[in-house]
Amino acid sequence: MTEERNQKNLASEQPVCTEGCSFIETEKESLTLTYEDGREVRCTIVRIFQMPKQKYIVLIPEDGSTEGTAYLYHFDLDDDGAPLVTQIDSDEEYREASEVFDAMTKNIDLTEDET
Repeated sequence: MTEERNQKNLASEQPVCTEGCSFIETEKESLTLTYEDGREVRCTIVRIFQMPKQKYIVLIPEDGSTEGTAYLYHFDLDDDGAPLVTQIDSDEEYREASEVFDAMTKNIDLTEDET
């Protein structure tokens, strides 16, 4: 996985269709990403969300190395229920997922605990 592609950029000002999109609840609060070079980064799970054809996960590294930046990845579960987090290869898909996430969370304060 490369880090550069996963820094979340805020989307355009055009209205974004979120029809058929929803958040997915998870009991997990964090997970560890393992990069191709073997480096591991523990991340807080911000949200997991479903779009019509794909699930996505938004993460923030817990080490503070990317202050104000979130990572956006494909998300799924393997046969044993373990999370599978993979790179989004298409710039267009990344932009679209980022815009949908921004639209879905426009009125939500992601910095507050939701307990």
